[in-house]
Amino acid sequence: MTLSRLERLTLALFLAVFTWFTWRGMTMPYSGDDMMNMHFATEVAPWRLAKSVLFFWMPVYRPVGAVIYRGFYEVLGFHPTPLNVFCWLLLATNVVLAYRFFRTLLQAATAAFVALGLTLVHPLFQDLYQSAGTIYDRLWFFFTVIGLTLYAQWRTSDQGLTLLRQAALVLLSILSMSSKESGVALPVLMGFYEVIFHFRRDQPVVPWLRLRGPMFAVLALITLVDIRRVKRTPEILITPAYLVKPSLGLWLDRVASYFSLLAAHHIEFTAVTAALVLVAMAGLGIAFLNRLMLFGVAIFVVTITPVALISIRPGYVLYVPELGLGLWLGAAFAVATQRMPRFRPAFAAPLILAAVVFFSRHWPQPLDPKQIPEYRLTDQFEREFPTLPKGAKLLFVTDDFPQAAWDIVFNLQLLYHDPTLVVHRLAGAPQQAPPDSNNLEGYEHVFTLWAGQYREFDRTDVARSIREKLFADVTLGRFMSIARKDHSAYIVSGVMDSDSPDPSRWTDPEATFRFDIYPAPAEFHAKFWVPDFVAKTADRQLAILVNGKQVALLPMKQDGMNEIRVPVPAATISRKGYTQVGMNVQNPWKDASGKAYGVVILNAGIDYATMKE
Repeated sequence: MTLSRLERLTLALFLAVFTWFTWRGMTMPYSGDDMMNMHFATEVAPWRLAKSVLFFWMPVYRPVGAVIYRGFYEVLGFHPTPLNVFCWLLLATNVVLAYRFFRTLLQAATAAFVALGLTLVHPLFQDLYQSAGTIYDRLWFFFTVIGLTLYAQWRTSDQGLTLLRQAALVLLSILSMSSKESGVALPVLMGFYEVIFHFRRDQPVVPWLRLRGPMFAVLALITLVDIRRVKRTPEILITPAYLVKPSLGLWLDRVASYFSLLAAHHIEFTAVTAALVLVAMAGLGIAFLNRLMLFGVAIFVVTITPVALISIRPGYVLYVPELGLGLWLGAAFAVATQRMPRFRPAFAAPLILAAVVFFSRHWPQPLDPKQIPEYRLTDQFEREFPTLPKGAKLLFVTDDFPQAAWDIVFNLQLLYHDPTLVVHRLAGAPQQAPPDSNNLEGYEHVFTLWAGQYREFDRTDVARSIREKLFADVTLGRFMSIARKDHSAYIVSGVMDSDSPDPSRWTDPEATFRFDIYPAPAEFHAKFWVPDFVAKTADRQLAILVNGKQVALLPMKQDGMNEIRVPVPAATISRKGYTQVGMNVQNPWKDASGKAYGVVILNAGIDYATMKE
């Protein structure tokens, strides 16, 4: 099928719109899914991984995508941009393939563009656009749409389904299954296409089966073997979310949830209304004797079933099922305008424009890469630890990864190309904990998450460093300023710290700082800001405590900038270790949510009394 010049220009416009919505995906860092997927890919022997793409009985997790992950990692290193660009180009290619599919089945270019325009992008598919971790769905779409398009073209061509073409369709089915478990839908859909479009009541069944039966028998066997393979794949077996629960009620509930997502929750579907919608779609196809509408319903039902029988998944799993909805809508448009073919472009344009406006209005704000834990970890460690000894042992006291996730382990092993790298977490799952929680020695580095950055503890006495927050890169003194990078080392608790460059921080009602000072007569001083809504709305006092002993109680009546100086008796200062100073606001101000606040601290410190003189 050759596209006209106008069709090519229109398709280029669609691609431009698609690019406008999705181009940021090429700039994203690795996600948690990328860490897991790449780790799985590197755990398999290269030759075994390569064989598993076509040897569909081997229990390897999604081998086509795994080969791509492994290839980019081995050749180009631990860099997300090349993989992201490839994945985005795959999405853009799928747009073109989707149009060829719609055009092949619907025949009319205008109806095909309506189908494409109503399914071009969706705010629901953010994981698809922003993370290479959804490469399996992109590949599933790629092989499925190619297989269905070729089947439709070859089935009606002069040469028909030659043996070579049948072999190609079998190969596409294997690649679809090797891309994602849902890939078993392709041979099923080819069967539905054959029955819906080419089976006739007056046709002898035996000759029809003799011609089509062998290929579909091979596909059926491959499908059964692939289903058995999936059941033996370790990565799927250990994931509770992939546990299949065959139930019509569950299936309808899941379909209702996905319909609600597609409608951006402007319409909330129930199992009953979802069933009514599907029955109405099929009923209209029967009423109009429209095979395309029926096939659209079949595509949606078959491809959504694998994800409608497991735990609810993010909306990107509708990427392939939406292809069926697009076909149904394109066919419905063709039926509605069949008596006015000249006016189809005039009717199609506002429909497509309305869809684009809908997508735009519901499009979320671009994801900030700095909000992704994998990016923050990789960015900091690449700068501060360009190399690590082979098999190094790292301990993370706290981190910003989910407790049960292994992302931080996979991330660091992949970053340093070292599968022997040992990463233990005190805040992780039990399997990631140190062998002996009472003995935390022997680690090359001990980190904690502090103000958005990973800080390294002093390893002289790890337990004491963790308990007292003694950092390796800081020597405590007598003065703390939020404007200095080392300010977090002086904070014991109660400061709403972050990696912001702002030289001030809100405190909680009780904030504690520490200083290194010899026990001698001294003076505590601090500079802080008090908003008028804190100072003027109630009687509040600021208590100053040194090692738990109150040395002053000051009224908080002055709004704006405050500077205080409080005598500190030598007896309250620690002879060993650090001296802790508390700034506790009594009767603190609370916001509408009930969260309590103290003051906005700029700096604090302790001076010897003789130094003041």
